[in-house]
Amino acid sequence: MQNLRVVKVSQEKPLFQAIIPYHLSLIQNDAMAVNAFPNFPYEQRLHLSPQELDPTKCWVIGAAIFQNTNSQDPSLLLLKRAPHEKAFANAWELPGGHVELTDKTIADAVKREVREETSQVVAEFVGEIEPIAWESRTKSNFQLNYVVTVRLGDEVKLNPDEHTACMWARKEQTVSLFMTSEMRKVVRNAFKFAAQAA
Repeated sequence: MQNLRVVKVSQEKPLFQAIIPYHLSLIQNDAMAVNAFPNFPYEQRLHLSPQELDPTKCWVIGAAIFQNTNSQDPSLLLLKRAPHEKAFANAWELPGGHVELTDKTIADAVKREVREETSQVVAEFVGEIEPIAWESRTKSNFQLNYVVTVRLGDEVKLNPDEHTACMWARKEQTVSLFMTSEMRKVVRNAFKFAAQAA
């Protein structure tokens, strides 16, 4: 727990306190990302192990965490990448990171990354939003994105080696934030999911 910075978080009830049926499938805007992922029910995909994913690709997860449930204007937790990061320095993003071979399942990877990057504990998986795909110099990268709730009352604690700031951003605030075009697409679809689930 060294080098962690404490950021106060509202004690409000999370946006998705109740369990919502897993009825939303992947939004098929990015055919490459969608086609790369096994085409069977969402619950089953969450329980895939890293060994069951295509080993020629780099797999990443993202977690959309909302608050301000009592209004029609929910806020999404975003983290600002550290300035020394080689890729996307100072860009805003969802909590997330690489699926590691030591993760038992994709769900475990989501829980681990949320805990490592925010010290939050995932309480519930609520749904799945559009995956994204991008090419780096050496590999194809695929990010799987999930809406989750977190345990009430915990503070967000950032690791400054990875992120320097966090914010609970309303939809209109995200427009002016620096982020990649692919992450902006994920954020936009996260708010669409929130509106449908409200």
